[in-house]
Amino acid sequence: MKLHLTSIFAGSLALVGLAAPAGAETLYFSGACAKGERITIAAVGDLLFHKKLQAQAYRKGGSFKRFFTPVLKVLKGADLAFGNLEGPAAAGVGPGGRAVKDPGKRLGAVYGAPLKSLAFNYHPSVVSDLKQSGFDVLSTANNHSLDRGALGADRTVDTMRKARMPFTGSRKRKQMPQPWHVLTKAKGFTVAWLACTYSTNGIPDRKHQILHCYKQTDKILGEIKQLHQNPDVDAVFLTPHWGVENRHRPGERQKKLARAAIEAGATAVFGAHPHVLQPWEKVVAKDKREGLVVYSAGNFISNQRQTAERTGIMALVELVRPEGGKAQLAAAGYIPTWVQIDAKGHRVSFNNSSKGRTGEALARTLGLLPAGNRMAGKWPTAFPTKCSSSAYKRLAGPKPDRHWVRNIDSPKSGRSRRAKKANNWNRVLGKSNKRKRSRKRRTGASR
Repeated sequence: MKLHLTSIFAGSLALVGLAAPAGAETLYFSGACAKGERITIAAVGDLLFHKKLQAQAYRKGGSFKRFFTPVLKVLKGADLAFGNLEGPAAAGVGPGGRAVKDPGKRLGAVYGAPLKSLAFNYHPSVVSDLKQSGFDVLSTANNHSLDRGALGADRTVDTMRKARMPFTGSRKRKQMPQPWHVLTKAKGFTVAWLACTYSTNGIPDRKHQILHCYKQTDKILGEIKQLHQNPDVDAVFLTPHWGVENRHRPGERQKKLARAAIEAGATAVFGAHPHVLQPWEKVVAKDKREGLVVYSAGNFISNQRQTAERTGIMALVELVRPEGGKAQLAAAGYIPTWVQIDAKGHRVSFNNSSKGRTGEALARTLGLLPAGNRMAGKWPTAFPTKCSSSAYKRLAGPKPDRHWVRNIDSPKSGRSRRAKKANNWNRVLGKSNKRKRSRKRRTGASR
């Protein structure tokens, strides 16, 4: 498969053997100045609600909405907003995937995670809270999808449907076969979403409820191609859960799938799972379509504590639909984010700092991603383009620091090392195993 890789930013350059092209500091798209109808789409990374976050959401007067208050204007301002719900939202499903009495919004074995385990389950209110916070579509395909077994996956689908939240990547046991994608509509545009995951943490997917990125690649690419050829679908987004945790460079399998997805007809690829940022890539397919790959948007919300793990972005793309034609990428940008943790709890905020730990995080973000595509954390916000009518202004900030480019892996914390001692997926299934295996890179250890 021959693709033209016109702009590969930062560390990924060395991996594919290309020199940095002139102007790689900013990614531009040829549809920027085209006339036509437009919509803006926002995509964030992992929505990972560890125990401490769930405790805040379940206490009197609490909710999951509280975590997003500082960024609501952009989430709600975008015409469509996407996120990866990393874990089940299964009503009344306990450890081992067994049906139990629903305790309500209470942290414990049903909603939370058992001791020394990362078998997540969130109270179903998480989905309606995310919807009220501005999210329009969620991925349910990730390495925690089967944390509460087949029943947990079924009831997560029920939760999504009850809240009328569009989702992709999982399905119920008795509702197959059916397409894995979901269609969303905004301002007359029809946008398709397709999610997949690299793994379910070793938990067997015996009922084929989860779409697997690498085991079912042909199915994924075939579905993307069908959607792209559908005249009623304006754009297709693939949202894979992939990569190695705490690693800033995408692997060869990620790059191969991403480029194949663009060639098949995807407009963009929004990746998650590494819990840290990974580079962007602009890909031009054989038919001259331009596509964008965001290999990892990092954590949007979690209780992970390393600087890289608290650093994320809101990726923004603008689509334009010329009269009588298909929608195409007009522009792309990102707003740096930071997970604040203090006496008030956790919340996502925009990061505009030049000093201290947040300043370091922003400098390293600018060193890893195309610095010229950074956008202001406000709404409406301007995209970087070369159009004469562009209102975009380059933002002031710290000097880009290529630390994350030079250092593929982020440092591990002491708590993460302790998490390696738990053989957690066997706990999910109610089994015992004397072998102690590292799960840090596969599961996202909680604090």
